Amino acid sequence: MSDSVNQARAFEVLTATPIRTRRKPRDWPDAEKARLIAETMLPGANVSAIARAEGLDPSQLYGWRRKA
Repeated sequence: MSDSVNQARAFEVLTATPIRTRRKPRDWPDAEKARLIAETMLPGANVSAIARAEGLDPSQLYGWRRKA
């Protein structure tokens, strides 16, 4: 056996924070949903940008638009 097996070794534990944390469910009032949907219907509106600016997942806003 080699003597290197019994020697002390140093190591580093790497930790990282998640890049994106899970959002808590939010109860959006109907008036707020209507305002956001109306904003997405304006010419040149970017649905994803509007959703992210409001702290909303873009897929949720697209779902509201489909239901409307």
